[in-house]
Amino acid sequence: MVEFEPQKETKHQPDHDQKNNDPNPHYSTWYLILTLGLIGFAIFMAIPKSWEEAVTLQDDGTYRLSKKWEKTILRKQEKIKKHRLYVLVATKSGYFDCPHSATGKFYLNVGEVYRYGTTGETTVSRGYSETWLIKNNLTFKVIMEGDLATVTAEQTKLIGQYPLLPENMQRPLPGEESAKPYWFRLVLPPGNKSLD
Repeated sequence: MVEFEPQKETKHQPDHDQKNNDPNPHYSTWYLILTLGLIGFAIFMAIPKSWEEAVTLQDDGTYRLSKKWEKTILRKQEKIKKHRLYVLVATKSGYFDCPHSATGKFYLNVGEVYRYGTTGETTVSRGYSETWLIKNNLTFKVIMEGDLATVTAEQTKLIGQYPLLPENMQRPLPGEESAKPYWFRLVLPPGNKSLD
């Protein structure tokens, strides 16, 4: 009779006794996909499928837009009017992702600007959940609210003026001895790739 010795556990063997307490670790991802799908479906359903659905024949023989189509247009106009200009600010000193640095990281002190941006009515629509902000040591602050054109113009102005922001002016020039690959004067905030 041949006896087998039980195998010793190694780093490469999974621990089968360990249970995952989260029944669905991808719940939030599926929830987001479902929500976006439902929003897309609602928008699709709000758009008339034919000319006849978009207009109504009046008693005098003229046409006007249907009530349903008018409501859809008004919702879209209201959405354009309700935009926010925000700034993401460092809540802890440390390294942050930055496309302008050779290392891909840039050092920010607490309270320094990481990114300027625009969004609709909620931060979630921009992708900045509370969990994401905490994980990335950032806070979301609304600077102003207004229509899309006004908010976008102000965003461009703030990003464009970043080179003269006092926190940026305190950093050394790229060629100076005290400059580091992750700490020098920037043209744009670390989280912005362009004036948009």
